[in-house]
Amino acid sequence: MLNIQIDNPELERCIEERYGGDMDSLARAFSVFLHHERVKQDIGVSIAQLDAGEGIPLTTAMREIRAKYE
Repeated sequence: MLNIQIDNPELERCIEERYGGDMDSLARAFSVFLHHERVKQDIGVSIAQLDAGEGIPLTTAMREIRAKYE
């Protein structure tokens, strides 16, 4: 279990208003937030790679995606 200390009274009030004592909902919302931040970071890396000319052909990308998820 991970505990996070918040030293921002305004943020604490916001969390309390939204989630009250429902720590399960708060944990799920935080997990979703972290996932979205990771996706945004990955997209940023991908854009930088494309800008640097490091792209791969679409057929190669699709083949790699299928291999990973099928």
